[in-house]
Amino acid sequence: MVIASDDPYGLPHKDEQRLLDLFDRIEQLRTALPDPDAPIIRRRDDNGKALSLTPSEQAIVDAEGEALEIVEKYFRQVLPGIMVREFGTKVMARNQDATVRFTEMLQNFFVKMLEKRPDAFWRAKTAKRLRKWASVANANLMRDILRREKRGNEILKEQFGPLLDELSRHFEKTSGLPIDARVLKQIERWLETGDKEQREWALVLRYRYLDGMKYPVIAGMLDLSESTIHQRRSDAIEWLREHLGEESEEDSDDDFATA
Repeated sequence: MVIASDDPYGLPHKDEQRLLDLFDRIEQLRTALPDPDAPIIRRRDDNGKALSLTPSEQAIVDAEGEALEIVEKYFRQVLPGIMVREFGTKVMARNQDATVRFTEMLQNFFVKMLEKRPDAFWRAKTAKRLRKWASVANANLMRDILRREKRGNEILKEQFGPLLDELSRHFEKTSGLPIDARVLKQIERWLETGDKEQREWALVLRYRYLDGMKYPVIAGMLDLSESTIHQRRSDAIEWLREHLGEESEEDSDDDFATA
């Protein structure tokens, strides 16, 4: 099945087919691993030097990187245009429902891709993989909105700036902190660590506050109980309050800036 060319939610057919091929390739590679669903983390020796991945692990990393590029292309090039086409320029800023609009766009993208997987098992696997890639792409987009050198794309700013504001207000009600460059950078640091619990902190915050996932969905994504998800969220927020609550914006990394 090929999505009609006038369907605003669809990928170009070439990208769509490549993404589906990558799903199959990644699943084939992962079945050979001891724990097929475990994240691939670059191990380090006793001196802290990064060790090489196995050939299978490297092949998975490469394939997932290519798939992420396709999803990010959709986010950055297609989705802003869809928002303008469907809702008009600056409509999100007027209506204060940015997260609803974004969720609607993203859900339609998922539905169109999942239609290509007739088997229920593979649809479930595809949905989980898509959510992970979309979450990374979304976090990257939010990070880039805050970067000083990324201020040229006015459509991106107009359509996704209100989204970031809405998400930040939601997060601030819980944590007392806005979603700013410091918070996004700390989430990245936790994801890069070999500490399993800190990686879970990062993923819970990203899935909940950047992607708007419900707690049962997050629990399914991470194969954890909902009570554990709530505990990870609380622990992460407590850490952020303690370490970032009194830190000024001038103390954050030079390559970030609030917009």
